[in-house]
Amino acid sequence: MEGKMKAQLFYGPEDVRYENINIPEIGDDEVLVRIKSALTCGSDLKTYRRGHPTMIKEASVFGHEWAGDIVEIGSDVDNFKVGDRIVAVNSVPCYECYYCKLERYSLCENLIYNNGAYAEYIKIPGKILKKNTYIIPDKIDYREAALLEPLACVAHGIEESNIKTDDMVVINGA
Repeated sequence: MEGKMKAQLFYGPEDVRYENINIPEIGDDEVLVRIKSALTCGSDLKTYRRGHPTMIKEASVFGHEWAGDIVEIGSDVDNFKVGDRIVAVNSVPCYECYYCKLERYSLCENLIYNNGAYAEYIKIPGKILKKNTYIIPDKIDYREAALLEPLACVAHGIEESNIKTDDMVVINGA
């Protein structure tokens, strides 16, 4: 798909600009998604205030919590189709480094990131498409679906903490 789109670009701490940029071109193993819902997470706020050492390169589209519709697929994509409602986690580990071999994927030394939620379209790289992209069930709306990644973080934290049904817990910072 050719043309221009509106997007919020991160140029550095406290410098986000609204611009018209080219719609991303996709490769054979990628898809192009029209954003239907984009949310702001804590990482976005921290990045806006002070930047991020690895997650976002300066002068790129900001945001990573989103849900949308596939509008174009690469020639090698066979598990998704145009019109699918999807959500994708914004990163994927390499599965090869020291930490990945220990199954500590959040510490991956070669994590592949994909930002771009604050735009009309986002390109999903093949590795993220294969490992961390999900069809949105009809009963879930786009805004709810965009919460998938933060919800997964909470669920993982609860699972790792071994909280039991009758345990007393403190929720700090909600």
